[in-house]
Amino acid sequence: MPLTQTQFADEIAERAGASRADVKRVLTALEEVVLDQIADAEKVKIGTVVQLEVRVRPATKERPGRNPATGEEIMIAAKPASVAVKARPLAKAKAAAPSVDKAKRKLGK
Repeated sequence: MPLTQTQFADEIAERAGASRADVKRVLTALEEVVLDQIADAEKVKIGTVVQLEVRVRPATKERPGRNPATGEEIMIAAKPASVAVKARPLAKAKAAAPSVDKAKRKLGK
């Protein structure tokens, strides 16, 4: 079961020896800084755990294509440019990931 925001703050407070109120203020400030940086299309690295990056996907023109199931020729619609935020796990997050067997047991797959 994933941690709720309160459980997350409690866990950080316990490990850091700080109060939950202090941790919540720090998490709120972290959120504000990250959102401001993303709004300015800046790359944000959160410790050695994750990196957030803004990606711009260019617009595409309408183009001919083929339906793979029927072979019928079709026109693929144009798509406008879009912006996406990509989260990339860094080395410590990758190292902390469970084994495939452990993950399958936990996720019930």
